[in-house]
Amino acid sequence: MENSQGLSTIPTTLTLSPEQFERLYLTPMTHRQPAMAKKMGNPTPLALGGFVITTTPLSCCLMAWRGASGNGVAFIGPTIFLGGLLLLITSILEFILGNTFPCVVFGTIGGFWFAFATTMIPSFNAAAPYSSSTTDTAAGLTSASFMNTYAFLFITMAVLMLIFMVCATRTNVVYTLIFLSLLLVFLLLSSAYWRLGEGNTTSGERCVKGAGAALFVASLLGFYLLIVQLFEALGFPFHLPVGDLGILWTRSQGR
Repeated sequence: MENSQGLSTIPTTLTLSPEQFERLYLTPMTHRQPAMAKKMGNPTPLALGGFVITTTPLSCCLMAWRGASGNGVAFIGPTIFLGGLLLLITSILEFILGNTFPCVVFGTIGGFWFAFATTMIPSFNAAAPYSSSTTDTAAGLTSASFMNTYAFLFITMAVLMLIFMVCATRTNVVYTLIFLSLLLVFLLLSSAYWRLGEGNTTSGERCVKGAGAALFVASLLGFYLLIVQLFEALGFPFHLPVGDLGILWTRSQGR
């Protein structure tokens, strides 16, 4: 006991390298590691988990696997709570950590999932006015005027994904490819809605299936990135490749 009185604790901190920081937080460490990142856990895998749980079944539905249909109506619950809520929570946590890019990405995509799901809920009365009776949500969702109007949301999301894709080139190849896949998803969905609105069912359904295929690719990449994140967090003795692009920017800035 006498010897223990002379002992003192030594505070220790773990500093991440720029490469490790980019792999964990999906954003470049431009100046220094934020102080909060040393005290809090990494929230990014939470968003990735919500993303893949939402996009995987929806992509299968869009591709009409096993007779699935309805363009995601059956997944309203998961879309709101797993796609919207989890991404919104993660966005707030990324904001607290000072990670601007992940905060914007998760917040806007989470908001899209909320908007997408609530449009299909009758109590929100978003699609019903487009039906002949002005009260039938199901009929409104398939009306030409609704599809021709709603397609502009997908076009706007496509522009946003293009911006995110360019910004993601500061991080890694996998993250960049996710946004490229999502860009294709929204372009194909907008094309599908406009074609269906014109009555071109065959071409419209092909575009819907193409969007489902692109979304399935995005979900697979999301699963891979989630595995990478969790392996890094748990300290596995190996590192899965993600195609680090940060070093390319470092070289170009050093010239």
